Amino acid sequence: MPGKRIGLCLVFAAAAGLAALAPSGRVRGEDFPAGGITAIVALGAGGSMDVITRLYGQKLAERFDKPFVVENRGAAAGNIAAEAVARAQADGRTLLVASSGVYAINGTFFKSLAYDAARDFVPIAVYVKVPFVLVTRAQSPIASLADLVAAAKQQPGKLTFASTGLGLAPHLAGELLKAKLGIDLTHVPYKGSMAQALSDVMAGHVDLMFADPSNAIPLIKDGKLKAFGASSSTRLPQLPDVPTIGELIAAPDFEAVSWHAIAAPARTPQPVVDKLHAALVDAFKDQAVIAKIQAMGLTPINPPLGGSAARAYIAAETEKWGALLKRLDLVGHE
Repeated sequence: MPGKRIGLCLVFAAAAGLAALAPSGRVRGEDFPAGGITAIVALGAGGSMDVITRLYGQKLAERFDKPFVVENRGAAAGNIAAEAVARAQADGRTLLVASSGVYAINGTFFKSLAYDAARDFVPIAVYVKVPFVLVTRAQSPIASLADLVAAAKQQPGKLTFASTGLGLAPHLAGELLKAKLGIDLTHVPYKGSMAQALSDVMAGHVDLMFADPSNAIPLIKDGKLKAFGASSSTRLPQLPDVPTIGELIAAPDFEAVSWHAIAAPARTPQPVVDKLHAALVDAFKDQAVIAKIQAMGLTPINPPLGGSAARAYIAAETEKWGALLKRLDLVGHE
């Protein structure tokens, strides 16, 4: 049962996977959104995407004086959520929150989809990057990225790297590293289980992994994992002594990250899109929001990208990952 207070009321309907955020009335918004906003999140409840959406959802509810409802639909690599929003009325009241997989990868990886990301959505904001940390077990004889390259070239294909699944961001990060370094590593997919993959890396069943920082950082600090480098373009604040992969291989353009974006159905009126983007920009001015995102090991894009900048970023990521998928012959999956 929600507590009462002056300000924002947060109502969780956990059984239905929904969170309705009732605003304070500080700002009136009769014109938009007339009946509140529903954000369909393409991942399950409790993950970083869900948590961050609820953080800024509170701010949007307060700004518009309307409920902001979070609905989790995490199945089928985000495609179910994307299809639902693609078919929704283009009035700005039903939005899609998804990762780079939905916006920049799935269109190439899957044989057929019921939506086209470039055609069916207009980006409101790209607001968070999800970097990865290349790790191995603490006792591994491989002590550096240079050691890794030497070992991989001595015995091509012997070293293994884990991921959360074929065609997902941690897998593609590994493939991009292989291409940049000219080495052969054998991929071991774990069907969505970051925890199991990391457990097997620590046990030595798999040699390496590009791991989510929220999972990896505590294990690195506890001495259970050894970190070689971050896949982001800048060092992680939580691991300031761990260089980026780009630093280590003298390739400043190397970046292999996932990211979060919120989008509306295509044909949503531009003034509505602009109003939503402005609300996201204001939400990210709150240092408490930024601190919570950084505490999860993620990198806020502040201010969030919108308009032509968001479209250009998504297009560039689509081209980069699409080209890699085609080179790996990872296209047309059922």
